[in-house]
Amino acid sequence: TVVRKESGTEETLPVYDHHLLCDQDGKFPALFNSWELEVLTREAERENFVAWYRNPRFAIPESLGITYPDDGQESILRPDFIFFSKGDDGTMQANIIDPHGQHLADSLPKLLGLANYAEKYSDSFHNIKAIANVGDLYRSLDLKNSEVRNAIRAAPSAKFLFEGENAQD
Repeated sequence: TVVRKESGTEETLPVYDHHLLCDQDGKFPALFNSWELEVLTREAERENFVAWYRNPRFAIPESLGITYPDDGQESILRPDFIFFSKGDDGTMQANIIDPHGQHLADSLPKLLGLANYAEKYSDSFHNIKAIANVGDLYRSLDLKNSEVRNAIRAAPSAKFLFEGENAQD
């Protein structure tokens, strides 16, 4: 519930509703960057939203890890969020939503890993999306879409993808 700063002072973390692992008051403490907070806010506003899970960044049993090619080796991407929504038929749906920087050197390989994962496991998820901030917009790539996956495999960069016709506002 607190984060200790380098100076030794402690700062109380903000708390959020609807996380799968909450305290007795239904709250979950977390610290988000602006992209993550924007995604959480927008997803929680959806009519069929039920809950969310902050995927741990560490290799623990509770963390979803997706392999991606990294300079001849395999590395592991841990998508930021799994959102849960209710389908029209009342069934629970899982959605991988990953705020994804387009400017980092490993951005395209991580997108390739997500694309490969979506190709194998898309039936297990309602949505698998990568989100990036492009100027004043947030743009998404729908990784369940085979045309988007093929574009990722042929793209020169993640920036090209998020700024191009395969991304949606």
